[in-house]
Amino acid sequence: MEDPCTNQQLTTTVRMTSHEQSNDTFRQIGNLLSGSWELTQRIFESLSYRDVLRARSVCRTWADVGNKILEQRRRLHYITGHSLSSPTTQGKFAFGEASPGTLLEDFFEQIVSKPRYCLAFCSCDWFTHNDWVLYASNSNSSNSDASKGNVTLSHYLHDSLPASCELGIVCASGVVGTVESRFTSWLQSARHVNQEILSFLCEDGEKEGGRKPSRLRGSSGNSRPCDGAVRNAHPMDDSDGTSRPDQLRNTTSSDTDGTLPQSSVGYSIEIERVTFPRQGDAVSLLLVPHHPGFSLKFFNLCDEKLLEDFIDKKCGSISCTDFERVTGLTHQDSLKALLLFDAGLDDNFTEAFIQAALARQHHKVALGGGMADYLVTSHSNNTSLHSFGVAVSGPNVTAASIVIPKCVTNPKSVADYMEELKSCGLPEEQSVAFMFTCCGRGYAWYRRRGNPSTDYHNVETKAFRRVFPNTPVFGFFGGGEIGMTHLPKFSDRCGEEEEEEVPYKRRKRKVFHQFSTIIVLLSFL
Repeated sequence: MEDPCTNQQLTTTVRMTSHEQSNDTFRQIGNLLSGSWELTQRIFESLSYRDVLRARSVCRTWADVGNKILEQRRRLHYITGHSLSSPTTQGKFAFGEASPGTLLEDFFEQIVSKPRYCLAFCSCDWFTHNDWVLYASNSNSSNSDASKGNVTLSHYLHDSLPASCELGIVCASGVVGTVESRFTSWLQSARHVNQEILSFLCEDGEKEGGRKPSRLRGSSGNSRPCDGAVRNAHPMDDSDGTSRPDQLRNTTSSDTDGTLPQSSVGYSIEIERVTFPRQGDAVSLLLVPHHPGFSLKFFNLCDEKLLEDFIDKKCGSISCTDFERVTGLTHQDSLKALLLFDAGLDDNFTEAFIQAALARQHHKVALGGGMADYLVTSHSNNTSLHSFGVAVSGPNVTAASIVIPKCVTNPKSVADYMEELKSCGLPEEQSVAFMFTCCGRGYAWYRRRGNPSTDYHNVETKAFRRVFPNTPVFGFFGGGEIGMTHLPKFSDRCGEEEEEEVPYKRRKRKVFHQFSTIIVLLSFL
């Protein structure tokens, strides 16, 4: 008869041997990963930004590989959260039951590039909301407001973005935004999609006599659901800024649906709280990584010393030295575009500041902006500012801007301005646009001047995306617009700006507008 003690000792010995072998296997795998740069790099290339951050803390090799991977990524990221079943440039879409906190948290978990600059445009309600409880419950932040659950959008973004990321938040009565195509798998097509969303821009648009436009060929009265949702799939298998075909296959745009053609950019949307109060809540987020030869300088225009001197001396002008001091530019920096967001600053001071920028660049600078309700930056300690700006500079960025005046009331005329902007020849491989429009424009502006049977949602974003299908657009509806038309010609070879044959006249140009739309186009080389 076998001894029970002997069997027990044998079993214990086998278990210990198996455990030791398992530990040896894990140890060998760990040594291989920590010592093999190429293997670690292959693995890290398929990880998101936050996953790379977590992995960098394991060992020095992983930290070095992670830093190199993040430095090579140049992809823009953007998301727009809005209410259910909102009309967009590609039909009606719904976020299901996803809250704003859930939406942005999932968005940050899947981004690839390390954010260096962040611009956010949001409605007043979402700017003041302090019930981002999802983030508050999962946050490790030491912020006392976060520990109590009082997490606003400003608090959330400050804690979610890297410490080196420049942040600017603009709160206004309406939002213009774009959803990245890789994130459209989160969305569901609403049951009833208006198939005539682009009829007024098509050749078979409005018919004479006010008859209802015919549907586009191949369209039907019912919407086609999104096929193949891939929400859990990581969208960062390629780090060179291109999207895989299987990712684009899940977008909801289709020529047969009468919508915009498929592109690497998702749909765009205009959220107008004045026209649609129940659908006015929205937030649009743009994340820009570091690009060599390109810089965004966020600055506070409310410089107390400069403002006091301007008012006391009543000189009516600002020197180039003071302009560079406020913006943080050096004498060698080439200013390509200037974005200004005003929330109650003195108009004369703002205009003098703009004239200083135009004089510095010999009037060769793109200009855009508008009047908002609240403004917050990463340097304002979550308190609203009177004004802040963004100076776009560097040899590897090109810019153009155009003003759509208030006399434009026909949607088809909007397309002419987009074509004029297109004629500049800016490279569009890596580009972004900003749209600043009056709160008096939008749906009601075009509808009361056109055919009541035509859908006038997103008129200007549709016109823009038809001409620039691969360029996302962001902005807001404000109480006044800042901008001017700047349409330089760029060569096709290197994207370099060609010299103007006729120099600009040295006269004071109009920069403040009403009932107009300003579009600023930036291209990263």
